[in-house]
Order: sequence, then C-alpha cells, then structure tokens
Amino acid sequence: MHITSIEQAYAFYKSCAKLGGFSTRKGGEVPSGGIIKTKYFVCSKEGHKPLCIEDRYLKSKKQFKSRNRGTIRTGCQAQLMICTVDGRLYTVKSFVDRHDHKFVCPHDIHMLLAYRQLSDFHITKKHCGGFENVGATVDDCKNFRNRINSYIGEYDADMVISRMTDKKQYLVDHSFEYSVDDEKRLTGLFWADGLCKLNFMEFRDVISFDAIFKINRYKMVFVLFTGIDNHCRNVTLGAGLLALESIESYKWLLNSFVKSFGRQPKVVVTDQDPAMKQAIEEVFSTSRHRLCMWHIMKKVADKVGHELCNNDEFKMRMCDIVWTDSIEPEEFER
Repeated sequence: MHITSIEQAYAFYKSCAKLGGFSTRKGGEVPSGGIIKTKYFVCSKEGHKPLCIEDRYLKSKKQFKSRNRGTIRTGCQAQLMICTVDGRLYTVKSFVDRHDHKFVCPHDIHMLLAYRQLSDFHITKKHCGGFENVGATVDDCKNFRNRINSYIGEYDADMVISRMTDKKQYLVDHSFEYSVDDEKRLTGLFWADGLCKLNFMEFRDVISFDAIFKINRYKMVFVLFTGIDNHCRNVTLGAGLLALESIESYKWLLNSFVKSFGRQPKVVVTDQDPAMKQAIEEVFSTSRHRLCMWHIMKKVADKVGHELCNNDEFKMRMCDIVWTDSIEPEEFER
C-alpha cells in the first residue's frame, strides 16, 4: 500500500479502527538511522513502540510527576507502521491486528476519545446539516472568535453587568447585585434567577455555600449556594464571584443573598473558613451555623496521625461518637 502523507495514513488507520471498534493515537517516529524515516500509529490501549538503547536510557532518566488516577491501557500491541526513503511516498512496513482487549459496540463508537469532537465549526455543521451548508472553514470560525475577543477586550465586566441589569429589568424574579472598588474595578457579583428562588422557598431549611478557589482568568472566587431537595439531590440557590476572601466581601455577599430572598436560612453549613464564620455571625444572625462533617473527618488524620487513624477499633469508636445525635454534649466532650 502506497501513501502520500502521514495524515493520510493516520486517517486510514482511524477509519479502520472506527469500523473495528477501538480508538487510536499517534505513536511517533522510530529511530532507524540513515535517510529512512519510520512513523507508527497504535491502539489507544497502548501500542508497542520499538526502542533503541539510547531511547531506553533517556526514558529511564526522565522524571515524571506521578498522578493518582486509573488507566485504561492494557499494553495492546496493535499498530500500523509506515516508512519512507524520499520523504514524499510512504509504504506500509508492518501492520499488527492483534488486540488484547474487548472492542466497543457500534452504538458507542462515537464516544471514544479519538472520535469525540466539539468545536464551534462542528456545532455549526450539525446545525446547518453538513459541511457543505456551513459556508465557512475552520479557520474562518477561529478568526471570527479572535475578532470577538479583540472587540470585547477589557469591557467584558461591563457587558456582564449590562446583561444582568437587562435581565433584572425584564424578568421579575431575577436578582442581581454587584460591587466595585474605588478604581471602578469589579469586586463582587451575586445573581439568582426565578428557579433559584423557587428552590429556596421549598428547601430553605438547610443551605450550604463553599468557595471554589480562583478557577477563572481573573482569579476571582466562585461561591455557590446549594440546598437539598426531597430526593436528596443538590439544587442551586444562587451564585457569586468575589475578588477577595475577606470578611467584608463575604458580608456583602450574604447581605445580597438576604436582599434577594427576603429572609435568612435556618441552618448554614460551611467549611472552617474564619472569614465565613464571622460574616455569618453578623449577617445571618438568626441562622444556626454548622461545619461540614466531610471537612471535619478529612482532617482527623492530620490531628491524630495516620497510624491511629488507620486503626479499625479507633475508627469504629470515632464514628460511633461522631455520627450520632443520642449523645449529650457533656458525654461527647468527655
């Protein structure tokens, strides 16, 4: 079989894999010396890569940061290897079709990693009914997105405030509050729609809120207010963004919450953040503040040491005391 490019070879191997029920990945280039260049493609369950002595030595010296996660690789040695002498025309050097794992059924092929594609262009293709109906290329979509980002520039905060203000004007149940500092920089956002308010009216007895640490481009803290419905599922009660995790910031956020919902919750559950604790005492004056048991039990090992924490008798006695409401406070402390 003669192939004109590496991309054509990989496309061919992917088409074979899609019919067979497995996923693929690019392997790389095999050091073969001289002017002969060899490329290979493997099964995503990890194909076989021929290594020279120098490659093995370099790999043994390379330091990798270990990650505690499972693996789907089984050491499968299925592969397609191509080679070229002149750099223009490739021929198949070897083809291994032996797999040591089960194949994916035809109905689930599209969920394999090699065939999952979600982009602006592919969404447009689905919407229009095919590539021929889009009237643009992938590069056109990328350039359009870059022009939008360039147009927005530093006015994205203004656009968010404007959009939220419009919602508040036209949607009766929509609440929105924001704050800025002396330099007119956005320091806080809070919003809750009609569904959030319906959830709060039904499930307002116990709420929790937690700060997700600075996962956006502006390093703002995302705070989510959550309740539990009658089916023990989470329901969203509101959300906010804060520039700082300070007492004043949390006080502003909680005051915005009370202003939007018109009342305080009966019980509030948080982690052991001291700023949250003081803000709750001042703003949610009628609410009972409790600490999250998951955070408390997670710190047991740090407090008592791993040796004692892994002791079965200690764990049993600890859980019997903590996970019960039949022990009086004096007995619990003792």
